[in-house]
Amino acid sequence: MTSIHRNGKRTLTELFQTFALHYNFQYEFCNPNSGHEKGHVENKVGYIRRNFFVPVPVISDIEEYNRTLLYRCDQDMDRTHYRKGKSIQEWFEEDKKAFGRLPKTSFDVYRLERAKADKYGKVRYAKNLYSTSPEFAQKEVWLKITYNRVIVLNDEYDIVMEHPLLYGEGLESMKWIPYFELMARRPRSLQTLAFYKELPDPWKEYLAYTPEKKKAICLLAQMLKQEEDLSTATEALTQTLQNGCHDPDSILTTWYRLTGQIPESVEISVPSELSQKVVFEVNLERYDKLLGGISR
Repeated sequence: MTSIHRNGKRTLTELFQTFALHYNFQYEFCNPNSGHEKGHVENKVGYIRRNFFVPVPVISDIEEYNRTLLYRCDQDMDRTHYRKGKSIQEWFEEDKKAFGRLPKTSFDVYRLERAKADKYGKVRYAKNLYSTSPEFAQKEVWLKITYNRVIVLNDEYDIVMEHPLLYGEGLESMKWIPYFELMARRPRSLQTLAFYKELPDPWKEYLAYTPEKKKAICLLAQMLKQEEDLSTATEALTQTLQNGCHDPDSILTTWYRLTGQIPESVEISVPSELSQKVVFEVNLERYDKLLGGISR
């Protein structure tokens, strides 16, 4: 709602009206600051808080926590209703018979904002930074903001990049792949690229001196397609160099070991002239001659 008038009427936002039409429900509003009008709901909020949020949980992954919370709430429905003598789950099944049919597609709740990327192709939203792609440096993009995602769109509303919504200030969500693709196309001018300065120091030093720049950049992009964080790739580089190896293949082998992944095997075609099985017979006489002509 955008406003509440003195006579109690509401001026509704277009998004809320579209939401109500999408799910085909009628709405009825309570008066402001009138908790007694919805006391049962307020009591239920208190029950949930006391039983599911005490002590205060530490949430590192909100999606995973929500799945666990939903499971616990479903389990809680097995208890008997305090007044009606049957389980809450049984009463819920009765209520479901009166439900309307849900639409085949869910309602997409989001807000669109225009933002201009900096020279590194990063955009700022709510005092945090989100990467886009080098091609959007100093250009404007659309930000599609949902309750948990920041999705970067171009002028045709195609998805450029997608990030989890950051909570706090001065944080950054970085998707490296588009930047490495640019560097792989321009390996000779690698150190002149502005984004080169954003790399961790071990990678900057390695890429500056390795004769296999393009292969090393492609290798780094390959690792980041599996894990978006650069920490494991940097650890793989550091360990490989400490062991006296400098080639990209050795770095990739170390990365496979650190991540517990098994390299994909490649099918090898055998020429027809080698496909026949060759049977070897052991001739011990050759060993006899080698040992001084001992005969059997």
